[in-house]
Amino acid sequence: MDLGLTGKCALVTGSSSGIGAGIARLLAAEGCAVIVHGRDAAKAQAVAVDIGAAGIAIGDLSTNAGADAVAAAAGEVDILVNNAGGAVGTSAMQWMQVDETSWDATYQLNAIAAARLIRRLVPAMQARGWGRIINIASAAATQPIALGPDYGAAKAAMLNMTVSLARSLGPCGVTANSVSPGMILTPAVEAWLSRLRENMGWGDISLEEAEARAARELTPIPVGRIGRVEEIAHVVSMIASPAAAYMTGANIRMDGGQVQSVN
Repeated sequence: MDLGLTGKCALVTGSSSGIGAGIARLLAAEGCAVIVHGRDAAKAQAVAVDIGAAGIAIGDLSTNAGADAVAAAAGEVDILVNNAGGAVGTSAMQWMQVDETSWDATYQLNAIAAARLIRRLVPAMQARGWGRIINIASAAATQPIALGPDYGAAKAAMLNMTVSLARSLGPCGVTANSVSPGMILTPAVEAWLSRLRENMGWGDISLEEAEARAARELTPIPVGRIGRVEEIAHVVSMIASPAAAYMTGANIRMDGGQVQSVN
């Protein structure tokens, strides 16, 4: 399907691996000149070569200097996908294990990192009269759990800032939306499933069987499986397309029904 993205330039942050790499790959296949971002130049370059990207941008977005470097390397972009993020500690950290330094660092890594690039790259989109900002949040933003409170709170902030930005942009031709993935089968999740087979005493079952069991027993997912990176990429590409010009301030859940709320 031709989404009308040929000739557009897209910066996908955190695209040297995982979900970001999948998004970058599909946008490149749709004709975008993609800038791959990461903190490891070798990893970013490997993805860029593999998908035929236009270039790479290296920098730590939790700092102003890093954001300046990334914005300078990317130049004027039409599509900004704020995918970089994560928790400074582990997602299994208990509330009282997360100290003030971790709270601040996780917020910098997610919400403030996105805000930094929005401030640097969106004014040029407004001047041209076309642009897309897509913030990658998480199911944890709308369905908090007891663990990893800093991560869930930072992703919730990204949902709030997306709506605020959409209203601020108004009718200039630039939209702002968010995507909230549930559990996605990245290499990290595959490793978690492998550990589960031993830790839960599931015996010598296949990875596919472990996935189905985890989706049924541990993180109830109505569709009965864990999501795929490509499924997130397809939604992001659709939101980036000219066909989504009337969509702004929206949060699209891609979680297989995991989040038990209206939105």
